[in-house]
Amino acid sequence: MTTAAVLTLFACALAWPVPRLLAAARWPSRCPRSAIVLWQAVGLAGGVSALLAVIAFTFAPLSTNMPVSVRDHASHLAAGEPLAGLGWINLIGLAVASALAARLFGVLALCTSRTLRQRRRHRHLVDLAGHDHSEQACRRSRLRVLDHPVAVAYCLPGVRHTRVVVSKGLLTALAADELEAVLVHEEAHARSRHDLVIQPFVAWQETFPFLSPAREATAAVSLLVEMLADDAAARRTSGQTLARALARLGVARSPVPAGAVAISGVPQHQLSERCRTLWPARASHSSGTIDNGDTNAPVAESARSPIDTPLVARISRLLDPSPRTPLWAHATIYLTAAAVSAFPVFVLVTV
Repeated sequence: MTTAAVLTLFACALAWPVPRLLAAARWPSRCPRSAIVLWQAVGLAGGVSALLAVIAFTFAPLSTNMPVSVRDHASHLAAGEPLAGLGWINLIGLAVASALAARLFGVLALCTSRTLRQRRRHRHLVDLAGHDHSEQACRRSRLRVLDHPVAVAYCLPGVRHTRVVVSKGLLTALAADELEAVLVHEEAHARSRHDLVIQPFVAWQETFPFLSPAREATAAVSLLVEMLADDAAARRTSGQTLARALARLGVARSPVPAGAVAISGVPQHQLSERCRTLWPARASHSSGTIDNGDTNAPVAESARSPIDTPLVARISRLLDPSPRTPLWAHATIYLTAAAVSAFPVFVLVTV
């Protein structure tokens, strides 16, 4: 019973306060890759701990040690007495464990299948409607240009059939160096398969839609993934150039299809004063939305300071890059992620 209690407390901590604190922290923007690893450890350990806690409660009457109790239950199954030593409350625990596991893996499978189906359908439509007659497309076999006046750019990732999609509106809205930065950004998404990083968190959010930390985790990881692609584009082109492109796309506020990984947009009236000086002719005081991947979220200026909006945080980061994070900081984050992942196993062995 002690094992179940410890695992339950740990799972609750990873389901609520830890994600909220991690989502509100400022340091992940300085080392997004390490922060994503920590997020993955938190999500994995939380789910495993919840399942193991229910299993430990179910088999507690058989032994104080969970591995021994599982072994005893296996021997009872082999002997044709699956309920030997278990009370009705333990059977309820077994049913809860089965239902929780079925929901976790079922939602993940359904969510992934739906995303792949939407992505495959949209890739087919893009191949039919798009063309590759632009100068950029001649150098990029995966690029498709849509004949649409709204400025939009996104990536449809895949194992063998990745597509980077842009509109004619984007080609006319951006300068050549800005367009190059956006394309490198999207290619970074495709090359690193950032969609696979985000997908488990999307499934977690759909599994527990009533938990606000699940939504915050998805938003935080999505932002960190965008920062990784920003870093890749800044290394190959220029951070300031990408920042200008992000601001111009923010004015467009164009939606992207489900299943796509897109560069985000935010209304320019929410840019900081320093950012505004780079694009004085584009300054606008119209209201709008933040396009963050697949969803559009209304923004209230009174509710958020400009630097708290995801796109402006990215632009500020590109304009004022943080000093290089020391190796010991990365090592500390990775060790923390390893400790979080190993803690459920440690509890099983020692408690």
